[in-house]
Amino acid sequence: MSLLHHATVLSMLAVGAASGTASGAAPDEVVHIFESARIEFDQDQDDDRRVLETSVELPAVPADQRDARRITATVTVRSVPTGSGTRRRPGDVWARPGSLSVVALDAEGAPVNVELIRFATGYGRGATYTQDVTALAPLLGGRRTLILTISTYRKPAWEVSARLVFSDEGVGYRRPAFAAPLFAEIAVTADNPRLAATVVIPPGLTRPRIRILSTGHSTDGGPENEFITCTHVLGVDGHRIVSWRPWSERGADGRAANPWAGRRTIDGREVWSSDFDRSGWQPGLVVEPLLVPVPELTPGRHEITLEVLGIRPGDRDHAHGYWRISGVVLADEPWPAPAAP
Repeated sequence: MSLLHHATVLSMLAVGAASGTASGAAPDEVVHIFESARIEFDQDQDDDRRVLETSVELPAVPADQRDARRITATVTVRSVPTGSGTRRRPGDVWARPGSLSVVALDAEGAPVNVELIRFATGYGRGATYTQDVTALAPLLGGRRTLILTISTYRKPAWEVSARLVFSDEGVGYRRPAFAAPLFAEIAVTADNPRLAATVVIPPGLTRPRIRILSTGHSTDGGPENEFITCTHVLGVDGHRIVSWRPWSERGADGRAANPWAGRRTIDGREVWSSDFDRSGWQPGLVVEPLLVPVPELTPGRHEITLEVLGIRPGDRDHAHGYWRISGVVLADEPWPAPAAP
């Protein structure tokens, strides 16, 4: 889109707003995915109760992006108590990573979990996590398999609900026409720090970009890769596109979700363990995705790589740092050129 075209579209929008055009929006359509389902760790069970999977029928993807709708994903997590009386406490008092994903096929035809929303439980309490996933609309229509997981090691642990809301209001500038999964790796380690995937970009799209979720963790709760960061390097067809270091300083926003966080007084100020800056996430908060515009993704086949530098290697007790990384390529249908006056 040219700058002139962009300016013309903005001018048309301004005229529409000034004229007070009313919207006859239809009611929101809500699809409930899970309702008060238990997630817990039970080593005596054959099935993994930390992973919930279901198949649901979602509204059809619009054939014309003039009919695009805003889509929001919401996950509500509640702690399940254990014990009684003065011994009553949350079943899991630790901050745990969790996510809601949809299953899609990559360029090779293999199923991949595309994360809609990633979050971390608080210390001993859940929260409600919401994310706009409008750009992922091509993967959110018809019969779909969705997966919700929390990496707990306790029983009882958590109770979860999840839903998708489809709305005619709030879609804004989005005309989501393409979404292709790249990566879905829950443990990028020093032994295997590089991810690679292939994507085929069809013609007739605009604004190609890569949506990435990446958070650092450690197997033993140590500081490496949880309270420090690592450089990420994104490449396209062998060329370095961008590098960055995931980081979050929002810890104080999540105190309400962390009643069991450790606390100590440092230099006259009470500091909670949930306050500390972390490698792209905070206990009790949603993880915000990184969006990288990639005009290099022209129509055709491309190789995408992502490498994490300086991950803490394993020690003699096999404790190590690791990164949870997922990525998806997104693109829109172009807006039509304005009619000649």
